[in-house]
Amino acid sequence: MKKTIVFLWLVMFSFPLYSYTWIPFCPDTINATDVCFGVGSWKGVICCDEGMYIWEDDIMEWSFYTYAGMPVLSAAYFDATKILVVMSDGSWSDGVYTFDLESKQFENVDWMAYPNFLKVIPVLDENTNLFTNEYYIGCQFNGLYRSTDGLTWTEVSYFNGKSCSSMDYYDNHVVIAEVSNIHNIYVSDDYGYTWEEVPSGSPMITDFRFSFGGDLYGIFPSYSNSSGLYSSPDFGLTWDLEFYSDNMSAVGYDAMGTVFVGWESPTSNNEGIAIYTPGAIPPYLSYLNEGLPNTHINKIMLNPTMSAIAIFCCTDAGVYVCYDYMVGEEENIAPSNPICIYPNPVKDGMHLYFNTVDDLSTIEIFNNQGVKVDELKSENSFSTNNEMNWNKGNLPAGVYYLLLKTPKETWSKKFIIL
Repeated sequence: MKKTIVFLWLVMFSFPLYSYTWIPFCPDTINATDVCFGVGSWKGVICCDEGMYIWEDDIMEWSFYTYAGMPVLSAAYFDATKILVVMSDGSWSDGVYTFDLESKQFENVDWMAYPNFLKVIPVLDENTNLFTNEYYIGCQFNGLYRSTDGLTWTEVSYFNGKSCSSMDYYDNHVVIAEVSNIHNIYVSDDYGYTWEEVPSGSPMITDFRFSFGGDLYGIFPSYSNSSGLYSSPDFGLTWDLEFYSDNMSAVGYDAMGTVFVGWESPTSNNEGIAIYTPGAIPPYLSYLNEGLPNTHINKIMLNPTMSAIAIFCCTDAGVYVCYDYMVGEEENIAPSNPICIYPNPVKDGMHLYFNTVDDLSTIEIFNNQGVKVDELKSENSFSTNNEMNWNKGNLPAGVYYLLLKTPKETWSKKFIIL
């Protein structure tokens, strides 16, 4: 049973420790249900109840696009001129569409009743050592669909008759939550080709997220004796309670793995968005609500291509971004441009030079969809002043981002493969 003493401790110990500023990312008239980075424009696509917003570089503003007023649930990169969009309002028009970025027209790809999400997973072919994208759509009543090209969709028979409400992945590990009359969690360790039902007693998870480091946290929503934040130490097989709280709506991370949680509306002294420090006793929450115009939180996101540590918050009144919530923490001042890449554009390989105050933990390569395609690690940390060579291997031509991480900062550098 939920213990009310937990909330008394939260009130006593959850005072702000951070200095921060929320900056509008889009107009405050948008009821933002999600933001999809690396899609459509350099600012991405904002999903909302009646359509979507795409940033127009030529006129420097957000433009609204809709297909008969249908809600856009998610968007994904398709090719240089089109994106994939999933829409649902419970009508015969439910399904997946392409949206042409030049003609601004929607075109139906496949009809699917009550889709819940669109997810793109990079799959490594061990024979060719190439990554290829596979697309997944989960539906409320008719299971899970897979596509290798975004155009031809087939049902995943394992999920026939199941309700797939959310999905996320880390490397080859994929997790799906089912929320219907019977709730459960399903896991795969081979990119979604085979599945395993977790042992009975798993919590009802509606929003879960993997961090860059493989940490997995999930939300048990609504008002019940089990509502709160949960974590999984083994990619979704088992779950541990972090803390109880009613009406939670979102969980997310920044590039450093800091855990953020959000609430749909105020309840039991919890509201808006907060940083959660795992392992603290009692559960430690540092709220970041001052200056946030709306505290009805729909999604908590990061943009993997950004050089600065930042968190994006989707609310009922637009998307807001915060860059400076770490101010006040003990930190070194890193150089303004610690990464040098040459040549750029890249034909076969490139030379990397990086000079940082703190030791590096990882260097990661992301494509323009925000998908990690390579990672350079060291048993010990990289030194603070390093040079190294990197070969593109079999990566296709396109725009990429190098993400350099230290314990206290994350930097990125854009480059092009010819």
